[in-house]
Amino acid sequence: MAKENIKPQIQPIENAVKEQANNQYDVQSSLDKLAKFGGFDLLESSIENVQNMNPERKARRQIFLGDSSKKNERNALKKTLELWLNVLKNNTSLTDMVAQSEDKSKLADKTLQKNLASAVRETEELEKAYRTISLFYKNTEQDKIKNVSIVNAELEQLTDLDNTRFIDAIHSELVDNYDRLDLKNNYGLLVIPGYLGSNKVVEKWAKIAHENKVMLVTDFAHLDEPDDVMEMFDEAYLTGGEIYRSNVLMTCNWLVGRGKFNEIDEENDLYVPPSAALAGKIYGTLMSQVTAGKKFGSINEIDGVKFDLKKSEIANLENMGLIPMVNEYGKVMAFSGKTLFNGDNLGLQTYSVVRVFDYVTKVLMDFLNRRAFENFTAKTRKEIMNQIVRFLDSITGPDKLIENFEVRRFEQDAVQKDRIYLDIHLKPYFPAKNFLIKMDGHKGDDGNEWDTEYEQK
Repeated sequence: MAKENIKPQIQPIENAVKEQANNQYDVQSSLDKLAKFGGFDLLESSIENVQNMNPERKARRQIFLGDSSKKNERNALKKTLELWLNVLKNNTSLTDMVAQSEDKSKLADKTLQKNLASAVRETEELEKAYRTISLFYKNTEQDKIKNVSIVNAELEQLTDLDNTRFIDAIHSELVDNYDRLDLKNNYGLLVIPGYLGSNKVVEKWAKIAHENKVMLVTDFAHLDEPDDVMEMFDEAYLTGGEIYRSNVLMTCNWLVGRGKFNEIDEENDLYVPPSAALAGKIYGTLMSQVTAGKKFGSINEIDGVKFDLKKSEIANLENMGLIPMVNEYGKVMAFSGKTLFNGDNLGLQTYSVVRVFDYVTKVLMDFLNRRAFENFTAKTRKEIMNQIVRFLDSITGPDKLIENFEVRRFEQDAVQKDRIYLDIHLKPYFPAKNFLIKMDGHKGDDGNEWDTEYEQK
C-alpha cells in the first residue's frame, strides 16, 4: 500500500529531471553548432548584455535571471533576441538581413520621431510652466529660497472675473498676512507669469497689489515684432496716472526657454514669459537697486529673446512703461525700471523707489503697532524717536536703501490726544538712465581760429 502511494509522488519529479536534462542537452547542442563560428563568444561580441546568459557563467546567469532589479535588462535582452531571431528566420542571405534591419530601423526611427513630436507638443504648456518657475529659482542665485508660496493655477483661472475663486484665494492670502498687527509674514512680490489679457484684469490685480503693498510682476503679450508690441500695448491702455499702477511691472519680449528640437523637426523655439526670471533677480537684488542693465539686470541661463531691439526701440518701450528684455553684450537683460504709472511723480514711475517706500512703511507700521496704547509721554516719545532714527540710519547710505532722511514731525494731536503724527522725509536713490556727453575743442592759443561743441545723448 505504501509503495502505491510513493510512485505517483515520484513521477512529477522524474518528469522535471528529464525536462531539465533535455533543456541542458538542447543548450549544449546549440552551443556545439556555434562552436565552428566561435562559440558563445560570437554572440557576446554581437549582442549587448547577452554575456549574462552564458551557460559557462552560472553564477552570473543565475543572478541575471533571478534578481528583481534586473527585470528591465531581461526584458530589453528578450526583445533584442526576438529581433535577431526574426531577422535570421526570414532571410537567407546577409544582404537581405542588412536590408530588412535598415528598413525596420528607419521605420522605428520615424515612429519614434513622430511620437516624440507629439509628446513635446502635448506637454508644451506644462514644460513652459516648469521652465518659467525654474528660472525664478535660478535667478535668485541662492541655495535655499525662504518665504515663497506657489499657487497651482492656470492663467485663465487668474483672469476670469466671473469666477473669481483663485483671485479671491490669493487676495485672501495677501490680506491675511498684511491686515494684522504683526507684519513679519507679509508678502513683497506677487508674480503672475503671462499676459493677464486686458486692462480690467490688470487693474483688478494692481489694486490688490497696491492695497497690500506688494509689487506685481507680470508680462505683456507674446508677440513677434517690437512694432506689434508698441501698437498693441498702446491700444490696451494699461498705463495711467492711478496710484495703484505704481505697484505693477510688466515685461515684454519673451525669453527663449529652450531651443527647438531639430531631431523632431520642431518649427519654433519654446518661449517663456520673462516675469518669473525678473522676479527671481529682484528677489536677490538690493531693494533700492532696479534690476536692470548689464550689471544688475542680466538673466541667468538664458541666451535668447523673441526679437532683437534697436536702441531707439528700447527707449520707446521703456518710455511707454514696459520692461523690455534685451539681448546684448552676450547676455539677456532687463532694460527698464518703470512701473505702469505714468503720472508726473518720477518716484512712482520707478519700482525700486516704490518698493523701498512700501518696505519702510510696513516696518514702521509693525514697530508702532507694538508700541500702541503706551502713554505718550516725553520719555515714550524720545524712546520711539530714537528707535525710528536708528532704523532709518541702518538703511541710509551707499549700498543701502535711502540716501538720507529727516523726521519732520512727531507729535500728539492738540485736540484728539490718541492721534500721533509722524512725518518722515525720505530721499531715495534713483537709477542713472540718460548720460549726456558734451565735448568742446579749439585750435590756436586764443581759441579764435577754430571752436566747436559736440553733444551726444
